[in-house]
Amino acid sequence: MQTGARIVTDFVAAVDVSGHYKITRTSLSQNVFQISGDADVLIYVKGRAEEPYTWGVTANVITRLEQQEKKWFVILLYESKNTGYFLPASDVLEYMQTTWPLGADGDYKPATGGYLRNHQPFFSFATFLELMDQKKNKQRLVYQIRKKFPTKR
Repeated sequence: MQTGARIVTDFVAAVDVSGHYKITRTSLSQNVFQISGDADVLIYVKGRAEEPYTWGVTANVITRLEQQEKKWFVILLYESKNTGYFLPASDVLEYMQTTWPLGADGDYKPATGGYLRNHQPFFSFATFLELMDQKKNKQRLVYQIRKKFPTKR
């Protein structure tokens, strides 16, 4: 049986060899990686190998991510590198305020079910790459709109 750490390692390796992205570990946390190439974002990746699927999302790491200029996401993997949840920063912050319990250890404790009520899991690594492409295309569209219609300052 795999461990959560092994699932994260396999996921990072798959991103790196996907041909779309380069991934590097950051100094923010051992589980925070910068993705560059077709996208330029930070991802906070947590893995869980066995039920119950409850992750520890560290409050201090989220605070550090909020201080970054790059967009960031939380990836909650379970069972393998191919299954998990892709959570945009805005959803993570909302869940932290309204849904996820905060443990005595300083970790928020999201779990499958009601704690992730607004998200469907992805069931293949290819689907994760599609989600990344959607975010990348949205960023590109926003950039093009801002370039064409600059705001007056």
